Amino acid sequence: MATALQAVDGIALKGMVDVWATASATHKEGVFPAAVTVRHVEGGFTSTLRLVFGLTTIVYEVALLGDSAYPKWVGRLAFAGGVPTVAAGVVMASTGFSVLAMATAMPAHALLVIGMRTLGVLMWRRAGSEAAFQPPQRSPRRP
Repeated sequence: MATALQAVDGIALKGMVDVWATASATHKEGVFPAAVTVRHVEGGFTSTLRLVFGLTTIVYEVALLGDSAYPKWVGRLAFAGGVPTVAAGVVMASTGFSVLAMATAMPAHALLVIGMRTLGVLMWRRAGSEAAFQPPQRSPRRP
């Protein structure tokens, strides 16, 4: 998904802009709608990628809350990044590259990065400890 987004954004859209920039005045009018169409495809990939990232993070949050190996606040931090990222994907799908979409996405991505880096640091630290070689102790289920 991310590769397709980069292909559309970095290659296809640049190609369309280059064609438009070098087109004669009479041809610019015909090339512009094609460039806008490529931009809309980019918006579709961007919104879908945000939805996938956000939903994946929420799934991690559920797993972390059910696991005793990591503190519960780590799962909550993942949730705090996942839900706004999903919301940013929905806003992007609805409004395209709007001010609202960017204002929603930037804080969401910041929370997402903070949550994933925090989890990475905790996993890295745990991998070097003896706790990494022992399964976490689970409390017995209550009837």
